[in-house]
Amino acid sequence: MIEYAETEAEAVSAAQQAMESMNRLGIAPNPNNFAVWYIHHSRRLPDLSREINRLLDLGAKFGPEVNQTLHDRFVGQGDESRTLASAGERIEHTLDQLLRMIGAASKGTESYGATLADLSGRVVGADGQSVQDIIGVLISETQKMLRVNRKMGVELGRSAQEIRRLHDDLDKVRREARTDGLTGIANRKMFDRALREAADEARDHSAHLCLLMLDIDLFKAFNDTHGHQMGDQVLKLVARTIESCVRPDDTVARYGGEEFAAILPGVPLREAMEIGERIRMTVAGKRITNRRSGMELGRITLSIGVSEFALGESMTMLIQRADKALYLAKRGGRNRVVSQTELDLAAC
Repeated sequence: MIEYAETEAEAVSAAQQAMESMNRLGIAPNPNNFAVWYIHHSRRLPDLSREINRLLDLGAKFGPEVNQTLHDRFVGQGDESRTLASAGERIEHTLDQLLRMIGAASKGTESYGATLADLSGRVVGADGQSVQDIIGVLISETQKMLRVNRKMGVELGRSAQEIRRLHDDLDKVRREARTDGLTGIANRKMFDRALREAADEARDHSAHLCLLMLDIDLFKAFNDTHGHQMGDQVLKLVARTIESCVRPDDTVARYGGEEFAAILPGVPLREAMEIGERIRMTVAGKRITNRRSGMELGRITLSIGVSEFALGESMTMLIQRADKALYLAKRGGRNRVVSQTELDLAAC
Protein backbone atom coordinates (compact mmCIF):
# COMPACT_ATOMS: atom_id res chain seq x y z
CA MET A 1 0.00 0.00 0.00
CA ILE A 2 1.26 3.47 -0.91
CA GLU A 3 1.57 5.89 2.00
CA TYR A 4 0.83 9.58 1.36
CA ALA A 5 2.43 12.40 3.34
CA GLU A 6 1.86 15.48 1.16
CA THR A 7 0.63 18.70 2.69
CA GLU A 8 -2.81 19.90 1.62
CA ALA A 9 -1.28 22.37 -0.85
CA GLU A 10 1.04 19.70 -2.31
CA ALA A 11 -1.86 17.25 -2.63
CA VAL A 12 -4.05 19.81 -4.41
CA SER A 13 -1.23 20.71 -6.78
CA ALA A 14 -0.49 17.06 -7.60
CA ALA A 15 -4.19 16.34 -8.15
CA GLN A 16 -4.58 19.31 -10.50
CA GLN A 17 -1.50 18.32 -12.49
CA ALA A 18 -2.74 14.72 -12.68
CA MET A 19 -6.09 15.82 -14.12
CA GLU A 20 -4.37 18.14 -16.60
CA SER A 21 -2.04 15.35 -17.78
CA MET A 22 -4.87 12.86 -18.18
CA ASN A 23 -6.96 15.40 -20.08
CA ARG A 24 -4.04 16.30 -22.37
CA LEU A 25 -3.24 12.65 -23.11
CA GLY A 26 -6.86 11.53 -23.47
CA ILE A 27 -6.74 9.25 -20.43
CA ALA A 28 -10.01 8.33 -18.72
CA PRO A 29 -10.01 9.85 -15.19
CA ASN A 30 -10.99 6.64 -13.39
CA PRO A 31 -9.61 5.89 -9.87
CA ASN A 32 -6.75 3.64 -11.06
CA ASN A 33 -5.55 6.10 -13.71
CA PHE A 34 -5.86 9.02 -11.31
CA ALA A 35 -3.76 7.14 -8.71
CA VAL A 36 -1.00 6.58 -11.28
CA TRP A 37 -0.84 10.22 -12.38
CA TYR A 38 -1.31 11.66 -8.90
CA ILE A 39 1.65 9.62 -7.64
CA HIS A 40 3.69 10.62 -10.69
CA HIS A 41 3.13 14.34 -10.07
CA SER A 42 3.65 14.05 -6.31
CA ARG A 43 7.03 12.34 -6.97
CA ARG A 44 6.20 9.52 -4.61
CA LEU A 45 7.54 6.73 -6.83
CA PRO A 46 10.61 7.75 -8.86
CA ASP A 47 10.55 4.54 -10.91
CA LEU A 48 6.95 5.19 -11.97
CA SER A 49 7.86 8.74 -13.04
CA ARG A 50 10.88 7.51 -14.98
CA GLU A 51 8.74 4.96 -16.85
CA ILE A 52 6.10 7.59 -17.65
CA ASN A 53 8.78 10.01 -18.86
CA ARG A 54 10.32 7.26 -20.99
CA LEU A 55 6.94 6.52 -22.58
CA LEU A 56 6.36 10.24 -23.17
CA ASP A 57 9.78 10.56 -24.83
CA LEU A 58 8.86 7.66 -27.12
CA GLY A 59 5.54 9.30 -27.99
CA ALA A 60 3.63 6.26 -26.69
CA LYS A 61 -0.16 6.25 -26.56
CA PHE A 62 -1.54 5.91 -23.05
CA GLY A 63 -4.36 3.53 -23.90
CA PRO A 64 -6.23 1.34 -21.36
CA GLU A 65 -3.67 -1.47 -21.57
CA VAL A 66 -0.69 0.83 -20.91
CA ASN A 67 -2.49 2.57 -18.05
CA GLN A 68 -3.45 -0.74 -16.45
CA THR A 69 0.12 -2.02 -16.75
CA LEU A 70 1.45 1.10 -15.03
CA HIS A 71 -1.08 0.69 -12.23
CA ASP A 72 -0.40 -3.03 -11.72
CA ARG A 73 3.36 -2.62 -11.86
CA PHE A 74 3.86 0.44 -9.70
CA VAL A 75 0.68 1.15 -7.72
CA GLY A 76 -1.26 -2.06 -7.29
CA GLN A 77 1.83 -3.98 -6.12
CA GLY A 78 0.44 -7.05 -7.88
CA ASP A 79 3.67 -9.03 -7.66
CA GLU A 80 3.85 -8.58 -3.90
CA SER A 81 0.21 -9.57 -3.44
CA ARG A 82 0.61 -12.60 -5.68
CA THR A 83 3.74 -13.70 -3.82
CA LEU A 84 1.99 -13.39 -0.47
CA ALA A 85 -1.07 -15.28 -1.76
CA SER A 86 1.17 -18.01 -3.17
CA ALA A 87 3.06 -18.22 0.11
CA GLY A 88 -0.22 -18.62 1.98
CA GLU A 89 -1.29 -21.47 -0.29
CA ARG A 90 2.06 -23.19 0.07
CA ILE A 91 1.96 -22.85 3.87
CA GLU A 92 -1.52 -24.36 3.94
CA HIS A 93 -0.43 -27.26 1.68
CA THR A 94 2.71 -27.92 3.75
CA LEU A 95 0.78 -27.90 7.03
CA ASP A 96 -1.83 -30.23 5.57
CA GLN A 97 0.88 -32.67 4.53
CA LEU A 98 2.49 -32.50 7.97
CA LEU A 99 -0.82 -33.14 9.71
CA ARG A 100 -1.59 -36.15 7.51
CA MET A 101 1.90 -37.52 8.05
CA ILE A 102 1.76 -37.05 11.82
CA GLY A 103 -1.69 -38.68 11.86
CA ALA A 104 -0.42 -41.71 9.92
CA ALA A 105 2.66 -41.97 12.16
CA SER A 106 0.44 -41.73 15.26
CA LYS A 107 -1.78 -44.58 14.04
CA GLY A 108 1.30 -46.64 13.19
CA THR A 109 2.73 -46.05 16.67
CA GLU A 110 -0.55 -47.07 18.32
CA SER A 111 -0.70 -50.25 16.23
CA TYR A 112 2.93 -51.06 16.99
CA GLY A 113 2.32 -50.56 20.71
CA ALA A 114 -0.74 -52.82 20.66
CA THR A 115 1.25 -55.51 18.83
CA LEU A 116 4.06 -55.34 21.41
CA ALA A 117 1.57 -55.61 24.26
CA ASP A 118 -0.06 -58.66 22.67
CA LEU A 119 3.29 -60.32 22.01
CA SER A 120 4.50 -59.72 25.55
CA GLY A 121 1.47 -61.64 26.85
CA ARG A 122 2.13 -64.54 24.52
CA VAL A 123 5.80 -64.91 25.45
CA VAL A 124 5.08 -66.31 28.92
CA GLY A 125 4.95 -70.15 28.69
CA ALA A 126 5.57 -70.23 24.95
CA ASP A 127 7.50 -73.15 23.43
CA GLY A 128 10.39 -72.77 21.00
CA GLN A 129 8.25 -72.62 17.86
CA SER A 130 5.92 -70.07 19.40
CA VAL A 131 8.84 -67.89 20.44
CA GLN A 132 10.19 -68.08 16.91
CA ASP A 133 6.78 -67.03 15.53
CA ILE A 134 6.63 -64.15 18.01
CA ILE A 135 10.08 -62.99 16.97
CA GLY A 136 9.03 -63.14 13.30
CA VAL A 137 5.98 -60.97 13.99
CA LEU A 138 8.09 -58.57 16.04
CA ILE A 139 10.63 -58.22 13.23
CA SER A 140 7.87 -57.68 10.65
CA GLU A 141 6.12 -55.02 12.74
CA THR A 142 9.40 -53.30 13.58
CA GLN A 143 10.29 -53.13 9.89
CA LYS A 144 6.88 -51.56 9.17
CA MET A 145 7.50 -49.00 11.89
CA LEU A 146 10.96 -48.24 10.51
CA ARG A 147 9.49 -47.68 7.05
CA VAL A 148 6.92 -45.29 8.51
CA ASN A 149 9.65 -43.41 10.38
CA ARG A 150 11.89 -43.23 7.30
CA LYS A 151 9.00 -41.89 5.23
CA MET A 152 8.21 -39.39 7.95
CA GLY A 153 11.85 -38.30 8.03
CA VAL A 154 11.86 -37.72 4.25
CA GLU A 155 8.59 -35.78 4.40
CA LEU A 156 9.83 -33.68 7.31
CA GLY A 157 12.97 -32.89 5.33
CA ARG A 158 10.90 -31.80 2.32
CA SER A 159 8.65 -29.71 4.52
CA ALA A 160 11.65 -28.07 6.16
CA GLN A 161 13.03 -27.16 2.71
CA GLU A 162 9.68 -25.74 1.63
CA ILE A 163 9.41 -23.69 4.80
CA ARG A 164 12.93 -22.33 4.22
CA ARG A 165 11.96 -21.40 0.64
CA LEU A 166 8.84 -19.67 1.96
CA HIS A 167 10.93 -17.75 4.46
CA ASP A 168 13.30 -16.63 1.69
CA ASP A 169 10.40 -15.60 -0.59
CA LEU A 170 8.68 -13.58 2.13
CA ASP A 171 11.96 -11.99 3.15
CA LYS A 172 12.53 -10.98 -0.49
CA VAL A 173 9.04 -9.42 -0.63
CA ARG A 174 9.71 -7.46 2.55
CA ARG A 175 13.04 -6.19 1.19
CA GLU A 176 11.52 -5.21 -2.14
CA ALA A 177 8.69 -3.36 -0.38
CA ARG A 178 11.27 -1.17 1.35
CA THR A 179 13.84 -0.82 -1.42
CA ASP A 180 14.13 1.52 -4.39
CA GLY A 181 14.18 -0.66 -7.48
CA LEU A 182 16.87 1.29 -9.31
CA THR A 183 19.45 2.21 -6.68
CA GLY A 184 18.94 -0.57 -4.12
CA ILE A 185 18.73 1.84 -1.19
CA ALA A 186 15.65 2.54 0.96
CA ASN A 187 12.58 3.88 -0.86
CA ARG A 188 10.29 6.71 0.22
CA LYS A 189 8.04 4.39 2.22
CA MET A 190 11.00 3.05 4.19
CA PHE A 191 12.33 6.59 4.64
CA ASP A 192 9.05 7.70 6.24
CA ARG A 193 9.09 4.74 8.61
CA ALA A 194 12.78 5.08 9.52
CA LEU A 195 12.42 8.80 10.20
CA ARG A 196 9.44 8.23 12.51
CA GLU A 197 11.34 5.55 14.40
CA ALA A 198 14.46 7.71 14.68
CA ALA A 199 12.36 10.65 15.95
CA ASP A 200 10.68 8.43 18.57
CA GLU A 201 14.09 7.24 19.72
CA ALA A 202 15.38 10.84 19.89
CA ARG A 203 12.34 11.89 21.96
CA ASP A 204 12.68 8.95 24.38
CA HIS A 205 16.38 9.55 25.01
CA SER A 206 16.65 13.31 24.38
CA ALA A 207 19.19 12.47 21.69
CA HIS A 208 20.36 14.30 18.58
CA LEU A 209 18.88 13.51 15.19
CA CYS A 210 19.81 15.15 11.90
CA LEU A 211 18.45 14.90 8.39
CA LEU A 212 20.28 15.51 5.11
CA MET A 213 18.33 16.26 1.95
CA LEU A 214 20.52 15.92 -1.15
CA ASP A 215 19.75 16.81 -4.76
CA ILE A 216 21.80 16.24 -7.91
CA ASP A 217 22.51 19.59 -9.54
CA LEU A 218 21.23 20.10 -13.10
CA PHE A 219 20.23 16.45 -13.38
CA LYS A 220 17.48 17.09 -15.95
CA ALA A 221 20.01 18.74 -18.26
CA PHE A 222 22.34 15.74 -17.82
CA ASN A 223 19.48 13.37 -18.66
CA ASP A 224 18.46 15.37 -21.71
CA THR A 225 22.03 15.47 -22.97
CA HIS A 226 23.21 11.92 -22.23
CA GLY A 227 19.99 9.92 -21.97
CA HIS A 228 18.08 8.14 -19.22
CA GLN A 229 20.39 5.12 -19.11
CA MET A 230 23.37 7.28 -18.18
CA GLY A 231 21.09 9.14 -15.78
CA ASP A 232 20.27 5.84 -14.09
CA GLN A 233 23.99 5.10 -13.69
CA VAL A 234 24.49 8.49 -12.06
CA LEU A 235 21.64 7.83 -9.62
CA LYS A 236 23.22 4.49 -8.67
CA LEU A 237 26.64 6.11 -8.25
CA VAL A 238 25.28 8.85 -6.00
CA ALA A 239 23.37 6.31 -3.88
CA ARG A 240 26.51 4.18 -3.38
CA THR A 241 28.61 7.24 -2.59
CA ILE A 242 26.23 8.55 0.05
CA GLU A 243 26.09 5.12 1.69
CA SER A 244 29.89 4.94 1.75
CA CYS A 245 30.10 8.26 3.61
CA VAL A 246 27.69 7.46 6.46
CA ARG A 247 27.55 4.81 9.18
CA PRO A 248 26.11 1.33 8.49
CA ASP A 249 23.11 1.98 10.76
CA ASP A 250 22.18 5.31 9.13
CA THR A 251 19.33 5.25 6.61
CA VAL A 252 20.03 6.43 3.08
CA ALA A 253 16.93 6.72 0.89
CA ARG A 254 15.87 7.83 -2.54
CA TYR A 255 13.39 10.54 -1.68
CA GLY A 256 12.13 11.23 -5.19
CA GLY A 257 13.58 11.57 -8.68
CA GLU A 258 17.15 12.85 -8.26
CA GLU A 259 16.65 13.74 -4.59
CA PHE A 260 18.07 11.63 -1.76
CA ALA A 261 17.90 11.72 2.01
CA ALA A 262 20.08 10.51 4.87
CA ILE A 263 18.79 10.01 8.42
CA LEU A 264 21.55 10.41 11.03
CA PRO A 265 20.45 9.32 14.54
CA GLY A 266 22.58 10.56 17.44
CA VAL A 267 24.41 13.10 15.26
CA PRO A 268 24.46 16.82 16.20
CA LEU A 269 24.12 19.54 13.57
CA ARG A 270 27.83 20.41 13.31
CA GLU A 271 28.80 16.77 12.74
CA ALA A 272 25.96 16.36 10.22
CA MET A 273 27.36 19.33 8.30
CA GLU A 274 30.75 17.62 8.20
CA ILE A 275 29.16 14.43 6.89
CA GLY A 276 27.30 16.43 4.25
CA GLU A 277 30.52 18.13 3.20
CA ARG A 278 32.28 14.76 2.95
CA ILE A 279 29.51 13.46 0.69
CA ARG A 280 29.56 16.62 -1.44
CA MET A 281 33.33 16.50 -1.96
CA THR A 282 33.36 12.76 -2.70
CA VAL A 283 30.66 13.08 -5.37
CA ALA A 284 32.25 16.20 -6.89
CA GLY A 285 35.56 14.34 -7.14
CA LYS A 286 34.18 11.60 -9.38
CA ARG A 287 34.36 11.70 -13.16
CA ILE A 288 31.41 10.35 -15.11
CA THR A 289 32.44 8.16 -18.05
CA ASN A 290 30.44 6.35 -20.69
CA ARG A 291 31.84 2.81 -20.39
CA ARG A 292 30.88 1.86 -23.93
CA SER A 293 32.48 4.79 -25.67
CA GLY A 294 35.05 5.71 -23.02
CA MET A 295 33.97 9.35 -23.39
CA GLU A 296 34.10 11.52 -20.28
CA LEU A 297 30.78 13.18 -19.51
CA GLY A 298 32.10 15.59 -16.92
CA ARG A 299 31.33 15.79 -13.22
CA ILE A 300 28.20 15.91 -11.14
CA THR A 301 27.63 17.85 -7.94
CA LEU A 302 25.16 17.82 -5.07
CA SER A 303 23.34 20.55 -3.21
CA ILE A 304 22.66 19.51 0.39
CA GLY A 305 20.38 20.86 3.11
CA VAL A 306 20.80 19.88 6.77
CA SER A 307 18.26 20.14 9.61
CA GLU A 308 18.24 18.97 13.22
CA PHE A 309 15.20 17.50 14.97
CA ALA A 310 13.62 19.62 17.69
CA LEU A 311 11.70 17.76 20.39
CA GLY A 312 7.98 18.04 19.87
CA GLU A 313 8.03 19.02 16.21
CA SER A 314 6.47 17.02 13.36
CA MET A 315 8.40 15.10 10.73
CA THR A 316 7.00 17.48 8.13
CA MET A 317 8.65 20.45 9.84
CA LEU A 318 12.01 18.67 10.02
CA ILE A 319 11.84 17.74 6.32
CA GLN A 320 10.70 21.22 5.29
CA ARG A 321 13.68 22.86 7.05
CA ALA A 322 16.13 20.53 5.31
CA ASP A 323 14.35 21.17 1.99
CA LYS A 324 14.52 24.93 2.46
CA ALA A 325 18.23 24.68 3.27
CA LEU A 326 18.68 22.54 0.16
CA TYR A 327 17.05 25.12 -2.09
CA LEU A 328 19.05 27.87 -0.43
CA ALA A 329 22.14 25.90 -1.48
CA LYS A 330 20.75 25.79 -5.03
CA ARG A 331 20.16 29.53 -5.07
CA GLY A 332 23.62 30.12 -3.64
CA GLY A 333 25.30 28.54 -6.65
CA ARG A 334 24.81 24.77 -6.11
CA ASN A 335 27.48 22.27 -5.01
CA ARG A 336 27.07 23.51 -1.44
CA VAL A 337 26.02 22.27 2.01
CA VAL A 338 23.65 24.61 3.86
CA SER A 339 22.32 24.12 7.38
CA GLN A 340 19.07 25.28 8.94
CA THR A 341 20.97 27.97 10.84
CA GLU A 342 21.54 29.82 7.55
CA LEU A 343 17.78 30.04 6.90
CA ASP A 344 17.36 32.70 9.56
CA LEU A 345 20.30 34.65 8.19
CA ALA A 346 18.85 34.47 4.68
CA ALA A 347 15.53 35.79 5.97
CA CYS A 348 17.16 38.87 7.48
